[in-house]
Amino acid sequence: MSRDQGDTTEKVRDAALERLRGPRIAATMAGASGRRLFAEGFLRPVIALGEGAKRGRVASYIVSEQQPDGRKTPVVVATLNPVDLERLDLAMIERAFASAEPMAEGERPPLLFLPLSWSSLRNSRTRRKILRLAAEGQVKLRNLAVCEITGIESGTPQSALREATGQLQPIFRGVLARAAPTARGIRELTDCGFTGATVEAAALGAAEDETAMLRIVLALQKIGPGVLVHAVRSVAGLTAARAAGASWASLDIVPGARESALLAAQTKTAAEETPTAA
Repeated sequence: MSRDQGDTTEKVRDAALERLRGPRIAATMAGASGRRLFAEGFLRPVIALGEGAKRGRVASYIVSEQQPDGRKTPVVVATLNPVDLERLDLAMIERAFASAEPMAEGERPPLLFLPLSWSSLRNSRTRRKILRLAAEGQVKLRNLAVCEITGIESGTPQSALREATGQLQPIFRGVLARAAPTARGIRELTDCGFTGATVEAAALGAAEDETAMLRIVLALQKIGPGVLVHAVRSVAGLTAARAAGASWASLDIVPGARESALLAAQTKTAAEETPTAA
């Protein structure tokens, strides 16, 4: 193969992987500080691990703040105040539904996982807004939305969590808790009405170790039976999550990375087309 042919093949593969990353989502908001906030990300593909097939998408994004000199600096979402968190949650649920694919004729409804802050969901007024947007989006797209509650602080009363999950479940297909894989974190979220839990692969430390992954998934299943492992970046990580009994994995597809091509290929239906081999 000539150098030009190799370059062309790589560009084709990267273009295919870029499409696999999912639709882009973005929003610009006025921050409470007076500076603009930017949320930018993708609807990542989610794999049903028991089937090895694409099952839907999850909204994944980062937030940055505009500085006086025009630069954008990253923001830790958990540090935002409740007003900014509400604006962010409402904006991104709208963008996610606007960018998600509708259910194809003859297919089962895809899942759309939506991360939403506990700060917003514990507020009954904001919760009603979120429920309305979720109901309208599901009717329009014929998708099934799954709520992922993020930012649950240690010591949050379980009665408050049970109240929120009870009101969310009639509209959402499931209500998952973003959990720290620690004994205390899992204990505080157990018996609160969650249908499952989520965890970042990068937070596990041993995301490619099948024994370690099994221990973590079994612990998370005490919160609820469904477990979503976020941002799996390797074939070994995907294999470990599947072997451990996790329900779903979201794929962190990075164009230009050979491992991403292998990851997408192994899941078979993680995409509408198979990426060209390098």
